[in-house]
Amino acid sequence: MLVDIVVFDGVDELDALGPLEILRRAEQGTDDFSARLVTHTGSDTVRGACGLTFSVDAPFTPGEAEIVLVAGGGWNAHAKHGAWAEYQKGELTPLLVAAASSASVIAGVCTGTMLWAHAGVITGRRASTHHSALEELAELGVDVVPERVVDDGDLITCGGVTSGLDLALWLVARELNDVLAQQIAKGIEYKWFRPNRQQLA
Repeated sequence: MLVDIVVFDGVDELDALGPLEILRRAEQGTDDFSARLVTHTGSDTVRGACGLTFSVDAPFTPGEAEIVLVAGGGWNAHAKHGAWAEYQKGELTPLLVAAASSASVIAGVCTGTMLWAHAGVITGRRASTHHSALEELAELGVDVVPERVVDDGDLITCGGVTSGLDLALWLVARELNDVLAQQIAKGIEYKWFRPNRQQLA
């Protein structure tokens, strides 16, 4: 199982690297599972919102990964670089549409969910995003659930920034092994939030 984490210049570092660490730890505890950072720009590196420059593993090619996770950052500030800027450019949108039709699970961390929403692939679905963008998400026809993690079957989203840790741990628990997720949470000394039973009903 391959997880692609979609990043771009201006991405919030923790949106991407928090889930990446958890998913890479999961790689060590199971066979046939891997996670990588991907970008659609063709660049080998990405510069995050707080100035960290880091390498990406591959170009973003829809159809390659079973799980596609989109990170956020810079949305509410309408920053020159970040999720808002990527929406304005429009280059990522068709790739997300293609990914939504081929992946078994799509996921959004923080305002990465806004990119899925603007791609038109989560209309009418239950989802969350950063608290400051919830109203805008609702205006896009999404059934907003203001929780840290929202599981809507083949769509998993979460609130802002640190919620990405919860989402990644939930992915490990749901797709691989709950005990493994618990071990990872203990290893990073993190008390994680799971979707409540009512959400999963």
